[in-house]
Amino acid sequence: MAKNKNLDQEIEQTLKDLNQEVSQSAPEQAPDPQGRSRTLYSYTAKEFERYERSVTWYIIFTAIGLLLITYSVISRSPMMFIVFTLMFILTLIISNREPREIQIDITTAGIVLDRSKFFRYQDMEAFGVFIDPPVSFLSLYLTEGLVQYTRIPLGTENPEDIALLVEQYVPREDGRERLVDRLDHILKI
Repeated sequence: MAKNKNLDQEIEQTLKDLNQEVSQSAPEQAPDPQGRSRTLYSYTAKEFERYERSVTWYIIFTAIGLLLITYSVISRSPMMFIVFTLMFILTLIISNREPREIQIDITTAGIVLDRSKFFRYQDMEAFGVFIDPPVSFLSLYLTEGLVQYTRIPLGTENPEDIALLVEQYVPREDGRERLVDRLDHILKI
């Protein structure tokens, strides 16, 4: 009898240990209110692509920034001066910071970005895939919220594999990227 009790305790402890290991290694699920969401695919990627810029890029960028600021002074527009100055400074700061690695989870309920932002499929009008090596990302066109467009970085993942997963829930519309997306890639911002 004591032998069976010890065996039961060992089995119970082993099951507890296995459950603890599985819960620690399993990716965090999307915050689905019904609790029915499961992760289909999980990966990490840099939050944005950091471009190498030449001295010429900085000279041209500074010249354009100074021209815009000078124009705002000549036109005696304090609001324009503040906006152009802030845009110039913020662009320099943001473009020189190092991108951090973020976690992206494709789930049955939506896409979880860095375990803090959740984009539900039902709030998406469509999505597109932008591929221009070394940059590739998903473009999400949202129907809800203040911001109705966002980009999800793909990093080194195969864009078509990710698109096939998302396409099960949301219509795909490639080539719908905004002019700003194309410009920031061309201008290396």
